[in-house]
Amino acid sequence: MAVVFFVVLAGGAGSARRLSAFPGGTPRFVTNAGPYCAFCHSSVSKEQLRDMPPEAQASQLPEGRHFSEINGGEENYQKLSPADREKLIAAIKTLDAHSGVSIVASSARVRPSGPLTVTVTTRGGAGPVVGVMLVDTDLRNQSSPIQTEGFAITEPPRITGPDGKPQTRFLDGRMAGLSKDINYVNVVDVKSDPDAGTYAACKVVYALRAPARPGNYTVTAAYLYGTEKATAIGRVEGPGGRVLPVGGRDAHAGRIAFAKPLKIAVR
Repeated sequence: MAVVFFVVLAGGAGSARRLSAFPGGTPRFVTNAGPYCAFCHSSVSKEQLRDMPPEAQASQLPEGRHFSEINGGEENYQKLSPADREKLIAAIKTLDAHSGVSIVASSARVRPSGPLTVTVTTRGGAGPVVGVMLVDTDLRNQSSPIQTEGFAITEPPRITGPDGKPQTRFLDGRMAGLSKDINYVNVVDVKSDPDAGTYAACKVVYALRAPARPGNYTVTAAYLYGTEKATAIGRVEGPGGRVLPVGGRDAHAGRIAFAKPLKIAVR
């Protein structure tokens, strides 16, 4: 189990604003989304930050963001001994090494306005929730929902959880009367354990209609996951028995990963 994603500007009028994560996903934000929202997450690679200068890239990667906070004893990490901080970082690095996302399409070539199926497969992530977004590019701050390229999502995404069973909980939270044909979903009941060497695998299938305009397009998936709650040393019990990441909601324990973009020719 781990902290998962998105940002909120906390604090009322006259108070300082802070970026915070939502442990447990975003059940109230059931809509189209892009990963630019997740300021509190660390990027897993420089490739998704290639539009930024090197020093800015470094500040978004785990080493220069999340791990530096742990090593420096910032925020809630000051409660951990130096030895425990090292153990936490080692466990997170193991989880990161076994977490990722891939994407495949039913065809690399489709007729204008023709049908296309895209399948996104995720691995790892601490859980209990991970997020998937179908987007147009693998740039963290410039990717948009796939609909901006002219693709249409023609039915609600089909979500398969780590137990191999269909999930509808997240999309059931969409207001009655609104279309569930959206690019962003939460997958629930996710649990990975780097100590045991077990990593959850989930799947999201999108039914698409290709753009009407011929051309070359890219399709990829953003994967949002948490890290700390995958290991005992990274979990703490909060009010009411709620399990929280040891770094708290202000840490940068979440991750953003992208699948290798697909090239789709519309002819």
